[in-house]
Amino acid sequence: MSLLWQTSDDQSNVIKWGTDTSYSMGQETVGTFGTDHQHKFTITGLKPATKYYYNVDGQTGSFVTAPADDATSVKFLSYGDSRTQPSYQEQVAGLALKAYAADPAYQTILLNSGDIASSDTESNWTAQYFVPGSTYPQLHTLQSEVPMVGARGNHEGAGSVYGKYFPYPYVSNFYWSFDYGPVHFTVLDEYSDYKPGSAQYNWLVNDLASTTKPWKIVMAHNPAWGAGTHGNDTNVQNVIHPLLKQYGVQLYLNGHNHNYARAEVEGIEYLTSGGGGAPSYAVDPTWPNIVKAESTYFLSEFDVNGKKMNVTSRRIDGSVIETVTLNNNKVPVADAGLDQTVTDDCNGNSCNNVNAPKRTGPKDPGYEMITLNGTKSLDQDGTISSYVWKEGETQIATGATPSVKLAVGTHTITLTVTDDDGATATDTVVVTVKPSLKDNNK
Repeated sequence: MSLLWQTSDDQSNVIKWGTDTSYSMGQETVGTFGTDHQHKFTITGLKPATKYYYNVDGQTGSFVTAPADDATSVKFLSYGDSRTQPSYQEQVAGLALKAYAADPAYQTILLNSGDIASSDTESNWTAQYFVPGSTYPQLHTLQSEVPMVGARGNHEGAGSVYGKYFPYPYVSNFYWSFDYGPVHFTVLDEYSDYKPGSAQYNWLVNDLASTTKPWKIVMAHNPAWGAGTHGNDTNVQNVIHPLLKQYGVQLYLNGHNHNYARAEVEGIEYLTSGGGGAPSYAVDPTWPNIVKAESTYFLSEFDVNGKKMNVTSRRIDGSVIETVTLNNNKVPVADAGLDQTVTDDCNGNSCNNVNAPKRTGPKDPGYEMITLNGTKSLDQDGTISSYVWKEGETQIATGATPSVKLAVGTHTITLTVTDDDGATATDTVVVTVKPSLKDNNK
């Protein structure tokens, strides 16, 4: 975990840290770097998903380390477009503090979809984001307790101040990616070239293709599908969306519009998270693919647990805009086996056997005992919990390899498999039972 702070003059500070406020795990004297009295110290040897406390010459804070790489659950927070109204961002920050006071698992990371300050100047960042703790205590506390991961917005300009205060390991410009427990986060820089064939485009293709994480979230600033006031970005629609679809991204998180909007496009959720404090925009819920839209200030809470992600967005009064559940369960594959053709064997007797009992009464059409085979059905991310076989609307068997009695004729049989998350798939098999070549009923 890297800690950064800034002082008013060129001075050294002592940082101490530990798993409680005795700060007994270590301490170090840290000097300045650069030309603006900045300090940076990276604490190593930390355990995953563990809370640590730190003290820098009396200024205190805490953080929770990232979950283990094989973790199947994680929680995190998000808002964006804070800009010119720190008084509203203070209230959104208060929601974040309440979230991890009630559930400490939320003290992880905060995603900010851009436009943190209104311009790429120190004065605006000081007035709008790095505000006095005496005036904005909740925002000050949040900044000292939760790492922020941002995306460059249009108001970040060239990003000189943004890059100074958030020196993440960018690939180039301000795009990069990282893993956090079961989630792979991809942060795009939509203010540098991303058209097909560009360096960022080629990197994005490789990034999404190579991750093995079950959850994939892409964050950028511009909306692909929003509810106004800014129009939808057709470049994101035409260039980025096809890649999200191709590589199984579940969520695209953006800002730019100062409101809440959620769209669903070809199985991907598009969430506008622009209620962080900038002057709010009106919404038009009739815009394409919009499911929910509201002009309000808000915080979003993300709860990833196994194959489900719940996203709850709260207004600054604590009321819920909505909770959305995403599911990344892979649909099972049903395989009812190869088509079969068999011949009636005279009810188990050889039709050529002179000792076989004669049939009496109306001519018997005959039947055969057939073994159906669904064992090649599979579930890539779990198990198949049930196999149901039907002919028409009639259930004739259950299980992976049942035996069924079929009369002479052609039978189209449907197998429905259900996985351990309730998803289903179907396949059909055709079984033809031919009459015996010699019928001892004659």
